[in-house]
Amino acid sequence: MTIRRASRWVFQAAPGATPAAVEAALKSTAYRYANGALYTQVGSYLTSFDKGTGLVDVVAAATAIRG
Repeated sequence: MTIRRASRWVFQAAPGATPAAVEAALKSTAYRYANGALYTQVGSYLTSFDKGTGLVDVVAAATAIRG
């Protein structure tokens, strides 16, 4: 699944959400990979140069954005 499709599904869960809110929901609910480079704090999120924020969990993101 692409991030584009995941963000569409999250927008469907909360049509009035801002793009920043959708991004925050996707990043805050992502699963972190165990292998590879270490995660470091960048802003309010953990990220890694070789795997980004992690594996997207669309259901968790949609649930989080609905409050």
